[in-house]
Amino acid sequence: MRVAAVVLILAAGCARDPVTAECPDIGPGDLVVTEIRGPQDPEDLNGPWVELFNASGGEIDLVGIKIRFRRKDGSSEVPVLVRHSVPLAAGGYAVLGDFADAEKPAFASYGFADDYRVTWLSAAAVDVESCGTLIDRAIYDVLPDVGTYSLGGAPDSENNDLPASWCTDPNSAGTPGAMNVACP
Repeated sequence: MRVAAVVLILAAGCARDPVTAECPDIGPGDLVVTEIRGPQDPEDLNGPWVELFNASGGEIDLVGIKIRFRRKDGSSEVPVLVRHSVPLAAGGYAVLGDFADAEKPAFASYGFADDYRVTWLSAAAVDVESCGTLIDRAIYDVLPDVGTYSLGGAPDSENNDLPASWCTDPNSAGTPGAMNVACP
C-alpha cells in the first residue's frame, strides 16, 4: 500500500509528459533545419522557434526526436525532446518553439518551453537527432533582431551546411510552416 502511494505521489510530481513512443527510424537528411527565429521585441507573441522540413519522401512522426541547441564553443547544450505525436507529411514543415505546447501559436506544431529553461543561445549549432543518429545540423553565428535566419532555395541537408545558403528574412514573422523566401 505504501509503495503504491509513493508511486502515485511521484507520478503526480512529474512536470513533463513521458515520451509515448520510441524514437522514429529516420536517417541523416530526412529532416532539414530550414529556419530559425530568435527572440524579438519583448511584446512579440510569435516567440523563438526552429522550423524542420520533411525531406524523407514519407510521413514522419516527430515523437522521440531530440533537438540539441549547442553553444558553438561546446561549453553547454540544451536538449529538447518531442514528447508526443507530431505527424509531419512528406514535403511538409513543422515549427517547434520556445513556448508552452498547450499555448503554442496557430502556426506551430510543438512547444518545448518545459524542456528549454535557459535564454535562447545567441550563436549555436542546432542538431536534430533520432535514436542517437545525427539527422541534420544548422549553425548560426547571430540571429536577426527582426525576422528569421532562413535557408533559401530548396530544403536540403547538404545545402543548409553552407553559410552562403542562409540569409535574413526581414519579415518579422518569418515564414513558419512554409517555403522560405529566396536568398539574394
